[in-house]
Amino acid sequence: MFATLNYSCCLFPASFEVIVPDKHLPAIRGRPAVLGCEFTPDPDLSNLVVTWQRSENSKVVHSFYYQQDQLDRQSPEYHNRTSLFISELHKGNASLRIAAVRPKDAGLYLCIVSNTKGTGRALVKVTYGALYSEPRLSIHVNSSALTVQFETEGFPKPEVIWLGEHGQNLSYHLQLYDQTEDGLYLVKSSYEAQKSAVNVTFTLKNHLLNQNLQRPVFLSYDEDITTNQGTIAVVLSVVCVFLLIAVIWLVRKRTKRRFSTVN
Repeated sequence: MFATLNYSCCLFPASFEVIVPDKHLPAIRGRPAVLGCEFTPDPDLSNLVVTWQRSENSKVVHSFYYQQDQLDRQSPEYHNRTSLFISELHKGNASLRIAAVRPKDAGLYLCIVSNTKGTGRALVKVTYGALYSEPRLSIHVNSSALTVQFETEGFPKPEVIWLGEHGQNLSYHLQLYDQTEDGLYLVKSSYEAQKSAVNVTFTLKNHLLNQNLQRPVFLSYDEDITTNQGTIAVVLSVVCVFLLIAVIWLVRKRTKRRFSTVN
């Protein structure tokens, strides 16, 4: 007699996932950042709990449950700066928006989601960056050399290159000052030429934010004229203009007096 084996079909609940599309997010100073997070959705939001927190210290960045934001335990530095896409929650979108990114926003963020289908978490790394400002050009001339300098602010530390007119790399001077309270580096870079003409290109690269600034400079000066002589010449020119204006004013005034006397 053989035993009959009956196989019953077992129904397993659908797997629950929490994923982040971008595990590394470069965030730009002063601009909003969206930390993407997706989960297996459930149309019924009554049991949905979404929590964003810092992985380093477990500080609460944003919380949602009972079908509304719950911000009583939110860390103070995020007050009035965070939001979820509420209308997208039923589709499985738990992304977090942080307004006006600051230096301290850089770090690790945990997206923790729970609903009737399960619980899961995913990690996002936020890196802070600031686009470098338009480089400010200054030119310094003395009797033997001409110095071209660019100054700008941004973050993180940039790559600086000076190229000659034929594309060759040039030696240059670089000053990198510590971060300011705004989380920026002050960069001053200069190239000194011993020629009467300069044809160079200043290049600054912010690799984190894919920023590439190129500023060509072409100029020439007369080596026989020193800076002081040039300054004196400018002053004399200004004085001559004022004297000419004064002479014209006096001539017109005297002409008017004569005309009034004749009448």
